[in-house]
Amino acid sequence: MNKLRALTAHLQEQNLVLPEQLDSWVDQVNLDLIWKPTGNGGMHMGDMRYRAVLVLERFTGNPSLLMALVGSWLESNDADRGDDLPVPAFVVEPLDNDVFDVELTIEFEEEQHLVEDPDGPITSGGKRYGLGQAEVWVAEHGEVKHGA
Repeated sequence: MNKLRALTAHLQEQNLVLPEQLDSWVDQVNLDLIWKPTGNGGMHMGDMRYRAVLVLERFTGNPSLLMALVGSWLESNDADRGDDLPVPAFVVEPLDNDVFDVELTIEFEEEQHLVEDPDGPITSGGKRYGLGQAEVWVAEHGEVKHGA
């Protein structure tokens, strides 16, 4: 749930409300299991999809700014969002003049990776794994031969 943690931290840094007036949690989680080797001892275990809820209590700022902050964060940090994910939903409850409780609901999808670890707690295919992502090696030089 790295994306929820990162978006929450981003909104906290904006000082939109007092720290104790911003809360976030996961409401629903689904896991699509894949179990596909990724090379270098890694495994793409699955894709976790979850609904995140962020609440700003007694928000007095500009709602357009809040929406722009969320939208720009998504553009920079979740640019590969699929069209199957719904758009973020904002529910605004007026409390007093220009004071609102805002509830943001947003769905995220995150890949879940494992890395070979002889002491890891996860066993699959006779190998042991721990949480993490294997290092991906990228070729820096190559050669293509025609008719070889």
